[in-house]
Amino acid sequence: MLPKQTEYKVGMYLRLSRDDERAGESLSIENQRRILTNYVNENGWTLYDTYIDDGYSGTDFNRPAVQQLLDDAKTGNINLILCKDMSRFGRNYIMVGQYVDYIFPSYGIRFIALNDNIDTANSDSASMDMLPIMNVFNEWHAANTSKKLRTVFMANAKAGKYMTTASSYGYVKGNDENYTPQIDPETAPIVRRIFEMRASGMGHKSIADTLNRENVPPPLDYRYEKLGKPVPVYSRHMWQAQTVKRMLVNQIYIGNLAQMKETTVSYKNHKVIRKDQSEWVIIENNHEPIISRELWDKVQEYNASVSRGRCTTERVVLPLSGVCYCDSCGAKMKMQRTPECKSPYSYRCGMNVRYGKAYCSTHNIRGTILEGAILQDIQRQIDFIMNDEQAREKFLAKKRGDIAVKSAEDSKRKREIEKRIDDLNKLIRKLYEDSVLGNMPEKTCNEMIADYQQEKDSLNDELDVLMKRSSIIVQDEADVDEYIRRLKSYAGADTLTRKMVLDLLEYVTVDEYVDKNTPRNIHIYYKLIDKPLSNKNNALA
Repeated sequence: MLPKQTEYKVGMYLRLSRDDERAGESLSIENQRRILTNYVNENGWTLYDTYIDDGYSGTDFNRPAVQQLLDDAKTGNINLILCKDMSRFGRNYIMVGQYVDYIFPSYGIRFIALNDNIDTANSDSASMDMLPIMNVFNEWHAANTSKKLRTVFMANAKAGKYMTTASSYGYVKGNDENYTPQIDPETAPIVRRIFEMRASGMGHKSIADTLNRENVPPPLDYRYEKLGKPVPVYSRHMWQAQTVKRMLVNQIYIGNLAQMKETTVSYKNHKVIRKDQSEWVIIENNHEPIISRELWDKVQEYNASVSRGRCTTERVVLPLSGVCYCDSCGAKMKMQRTPECKSPYSYRCGMNVRYGKAYCSTHNIRGTILEGAILQDIQRQIDFIMNDEQAREKFLAKKRGDIAVKSAEDSKRKREIEKRIDDLNKLIRKLYEDSVLGNMPEKTCNEMIADYQQEKDSLNDELDVLMKRSSIIVQDEADVDEYIRRLKSYAGADTLTRKMVLDLLEYVTVDEYVDKNTPRNIHIYYKLIDKPLSNKNNALA
């Protein structure tokens, strides 16, 4: 039982969610304010303050106004909380019940939900008896609304409707019913240039630094400049590496509309989580692309590279930055300056740099020596494809390994399996006909059909294996052709460049240095040709 009060200091709480806006004027903030103000005046109470959460869900109690309301209640600034109905205070039956049944009474707070006839000062009323059921129903309404909205969002995404408040940099929203993205002539060239810079081997930070030096407005600034408004959030007004990184993986720039990439834990827990890409809704060729598929593939290949391309103090990314590994422990080789030597920099085992010789030896090698050796090997391969007519076949044999030997046998076996499966289908149909016509006992027919079906299933499994191996062979041919094309594009090159490394090399390993008279082994793993080891950190050789 609440203590008897003679004077009430009222905290009036108003809430309107985005979903409630569809209900029209009846749930508007002004309508709630008018009804509650009249009630306070009629009872002669003192209005301490009005607390408003506009655009917040009732399932979340981290609303700013409701938190301020609760703080004022606990400090004694108010002793009566008034709202239009229970759903305005909240749609989480556990939290609402906790506040109404435990927290408010412990602080001597009276709670009134006007339209629901809820008044904690009158605990014996029928409305108070129905309060738990009312709270459950309010939460059910929130859960049901959330489910409907998710269904609508999914349907709109599958229909190709561009569901965003602000379009991606480089596009503007169209005027059609799906708001199809239209190319923005002002920013599309910048997007294209960002992809081209990445394809040339530049890192995300280097790209951002270049745009900042040229005073190119970043996406947020550009958006609000077009709206004629100041940027409403804190911003450095500069391009950031993360901004560039996000743009370089956004499929919208190749004409694909990828949506439903994020969700929340539940209708009560609004923490945003990233979905796996397999769960995205992707509409391919939805709109005009800004960049070509070839440029996109090149950038994604660079993004997947083991190299992260750290800059020197002069903002230069060295050709082999992030690509070299220690042959012994698998750690990345660290670039270190050596101005006193013939080479201005050298590479050392990262474990040795961090923890000393107790963990690994230096594996030290001059940068000029390493680059020269790699360039020489690339030139050798270019000469090989230019002068050897069997180069393509030899590369294929190297990539395929044992699969190449089996390819002819696989073709023959595939034909045998397909013929046998066709024969088994005919036999099974014949057995069914004999059973229906009474020419064979049903038990015998079923036993024979089971045997044939078992053989057929086994052959289908074997056929799947052969088909997968065949698709690998086809992909191998495409990889070798692409590798040869890339090599030919560098014919005549006399300098190892960053782009050349990213195009051709997967990674490089350097073995231990013994003495100047002992040859060093440098292992070069080429993209598209060599099979990268599954665990470089433990098995580099």
